[in-house]
This record gives sequence, structure tokens and C-alpha cells, in this order.
Amino acid sequence: MKTRNSGFTLAELLVSIVIGAISIAAAFASYNYFNKSYKSVSQKAAINSAARDALTVITRDLRNAGYIDINFTRDSRPEIKLINLRQKYLDNLDSLAVWYTTAPNDRMRVYYRPMKYQNSNKMYLAREVVMNPVTVGTVIYDNIEFVPNIVDFQVVFKDKEGNELYPVCSYCGPVENAQGSGTMVGSYNLGQANMKKVHKAEIYLTIESAKEVFNTNQATRIINHEGSIYGNTLNFNDKYYRETFFVSVHTRNLAKHIAISEQTGTSIGVSSTYN
Repeated sequence: MKTRNSGFTLAELLVSIVIGAISIAAAFASYNYFNKSYKSVSQKAAINSAARDALTVITRDLRNAGYIDINFTRDSRPEIKLINLRQKYLDNLDSLAVWYTTAPNDRMRVYYRPMKYQNSNKMYLAREVVMNPVTVGTVIYDNIEFVPNIVDFQVVFKDKEGNELYPVCSYCGPVENAQGSGTMVGSYNLGQANMKKVHKAEIYLTIESAKEVFNTNQATRIINHEGSIYGNTLNFNDKYYRETFFVSVHTRNLAKHIAISEQTGTSIGVSSTYN
């Protein structure tokens, strides 16, 4: 009785190995491609989410800036602390402060300041909130990380006519001092006097990805508010993704509307307001 042995020939085995190797290589390449795509999309989504949430809060504070409850008595001169801009506060990034009353006996001060991570040149935007800073000084947020991995934060103030307005400050820095912030205008210095002229605030916020996104270095130039004393130009050549976000806010409690009343004959006075 004959026994028949069956199995793969050497040629069949080699073909199977080659096909298997190609399949594994294709799967690995696909995995790398989709993994890199996922990382890129997730990094961009994280940047968009951080910027959207941050600008929503900053917009709210700017709309409240300058509001003083008519019954507020805690500060002797609350009118000299309404809104503050420190230009080139850190590495050409600005610092913003706003004050407003939240109740007849409570006044809030909010700071937005760029800060560096410990042992790093990378920066984040910090938010500090203090209730009644002149009297009690209750700290609500103590320079917490508000926006991670920022590379630029620019603030532009404009008056009713759309002209850039500076200096605007109570706590003025070297740039504002050079702009004549200490010059007296009646009982206020120039920085304080300009606070009530701020009709619109423009915010430029540039954020970079936490991790590298591109396979090779990308030459990038970012220009925020070109051709202005407020502007900033940034140049990069690396693998990080960056995006700039912009918001324009009407400071409704500053640059208050002027009512113009006109009367003709015996008709009821007609008034119009600037908004």
C-alpha cells in the first residue's frame, strides 16, 4: 500500500511569504498614514476648541469692561481703572486687563497675560481674576493656564472713528510711557483718559500645536495687524501647525453713546444715539 504525502512546494512557500510581507507592509503603511492624519486632525481640533472657548470668555469680559454700578462705593476712584493694555509685555505679546462691577459692592479685575512654561520658552495665556482688588483682594483664579501653547496675543483698541487708540492704561509699561501715558489730561493721565474712548477691541490669538504635525519643516509667516504700532510679524520653519484667531468686540460700557436732540417747531424732540 502506497502512502501519499501532501504539502507546499518551495515555490509556493516563497510566493506565500512574499504575499504576506506585502500585505503586512501595506497594512503598516496604511496605519502610519491614518495615524498621522488622526494626529494632525486632532491637533487642529484641539487648537480650534481652545481658541473658541477662550475668545468667548474674553469677549464677555470686554463687553463688561468699564461697567460701574451707580451704587458702588468700595473704590475711591473706580473710573481710573476700566481697561488696560500693556503692549509688548512678554516677547512682543500683549497683556490685557479689564475691570467691572458685578454687584453694588463687588468689583472684578481680570488679567490676560502671556507666561512661559517652567524651564521652557513656550508660552501660554494665563487668566487671573481678583474680586475687589483694592479692598479685600479675593483671588478667584490665580494665573491659571487659560490657553496653552500660544505664540502671539495682540490687542488693538480703536475709538468711535476707527482710529487706533494708545496709550490706554492704568498700570502702564515702557511702551506706554514712551507714548506719553504720564501726560496729564485734566485730573487723569493720558492712559487713563483714553480708557473711556475705547469703542472697539480687536484680539489676535495665535496658537501652535502641542506636537509636531508635518513630516518636514514648513516655512510660515504670520502677520497680525500689519502696518500698525500694535502689529506683530512671526516667522517659523518647523513641523508645528499654527493658526490665528480673530475677534472684534464692541466695548459697550466705554466710549458711551452721545445723544443728539433735535427739535422742530412744537413737535416732540427727536433724539438719535450713536451705537
